[in-house]
Amino acid sequence: MARPAATRSTIGSALAVTLLAWLLVLQLLLLAPAPAAARRATTVNQAPNSLSTKPPRSGTNALLKKARRRNRNTDQLGSAAADDAGYIVLYNVSIGATQNDVSGVVDLLNDFVWTTQCVAAPVRVPCASQTCRSLLANDTTDTCGGNPNDDDRCRYFYVYGPGINTTGFVANESVAVAVGGIAGSAVLGCSAANSSVPLEGEPGSFGFNRGPLSFVSQLNVNKFSYYLAPDEAGSSDSESVVLLGDAAVPQTRRGGRSTPLLRGTAFPDVYYVKLTSIQVDGQAVNGIPAGAFDLSADGTSGGVVMSTLTSVTRLQEDAYKAVRQAVASKITAQEVSGSAFAGGIFDLCYNAQAVAALTFPKLTLVFDGGDAPATLELTTVHYFFKDDVTGLQCLTMLPMPVGTPFGSVLGTMVQAGTNMIYDVGGDTLTLEEGAAAPSTSQVSLMAIASLFLAWVLLLF
Repeated sequence: MARPAATRSTIGSALAVTLLAWLLVLQLLLLAPAPAAARRATTVNQAPNSLSTKPPRSGTNALLKKARRRNRNTDQLGSAAADDAGYIVLYNVSIGATQNDVSGVVDLLNDFVWTTQCVAAPVRVPCASQTCRSLLANDTTDTCGGNPNDDDRCRYFYVYGPGINTTGFVANESVAVAVGGIAGSAVLGCSAANSSVPLEGEPGSFGFNRGPLSFVSQLNVNKFSYYLAPDEAGSSDSESVVLLGDAAVPQTRRGGRSTPLLRGTAFPDVYYVKLTSIQVDGQAVNGIPAGAFDLSADGTSGGVVMSTLTSVTRLQEDAYKAVRQAVASKITAQEVSGSAFAGGIFDLCYNAQAVAALTFPKLTLVFDGGDAPATLELTTVHYFFKDDVTGLQCLTMLPMPVGTPFGSVLGTMVQAGTNMIYDVGGDTLTLEEGAAAPSTSQVSLMAIASLFLAWVLLLF
């Protein structure tokens, strides 16, 4: 991802204004713009945004047993729609000589690590250092200019959107994750207490893309996995498991099916996948143009990217229209206006009570995998959200606006219930259905973001 800025006080604001037009477009995708004063504007960040109401809970062996007990017939009822979704959070990460334990939201699209919980005396990066200069778009920039007297810290200003940012200084600290024996040093941002990024109480973010400043790159982690438990009606919490290194392997005897991780040229650090088709009740959806999900030949546009900071899935516009029509044709209920929920951004909505006993179609996302393609099998909980306040139940898929840098973005709801195993070195993504990692340590959780509506109203 693009680099956070090491900047004097005027640089961040000036560049934020320069990027504002790009920011506004990307916010329509539930994606946040690139950070201000980026060295290479080659990728975009994703704004925190989720449908979330429940507190987090640590994932253990119980997740695996729960996944195996799921009832497919019940899963397809309208009443099985999710009423919660949230972030993935990596917990128990030790930073600094004092081994200060911190947590943070996992971000697949970003390569910046920041926290509000740095140790009391962090190893600061000097503003005149090459490390600080390398964070800027121009190595010749006076990285110490504008600092208060005798303050030689490398300062950064990281923009997620208008009025949404984290600021602070850059440190270089020892980092360790107990499970998997992951340890090393990492450049990270020590965020000021007044940073305005709403992550539902989580004190920071761990970038997990392929970029050199990401958490996985700096610690030489070639594999990682996460499992998000599907939301269950009436449950009081939600949970997930994140594993790193050698622990990130299939957790069941049947294993999983793999699909290649692709690379673009304009956005080389994010994780692209080759989505080949979408099925509704086992039949390929008609009306999706050939190549709708393809990365362009020159790698600069289109394609399907994986996301962990948005619940909603965005599809190429024509593909979305075809999927919407196919889904609506299977639901024998009258559509209603969704204007009362989330500013009316959702396009296909029903009265939740009216559809509770109806059978919803099963969707299948099919990925390139040779003779044995990898799939994500979706039931009601994966693509419909029920809002208890308005009584509306809406499709959590939306069209991708024309002219934006990605063709489609797959959000967390469609990934729930599948162990997502990333082999970064081998450029493969393995999808293992209904498998949760058998971890007994509280190394990760799904953090809950209860501010979805406020975010939607802000970003849309």
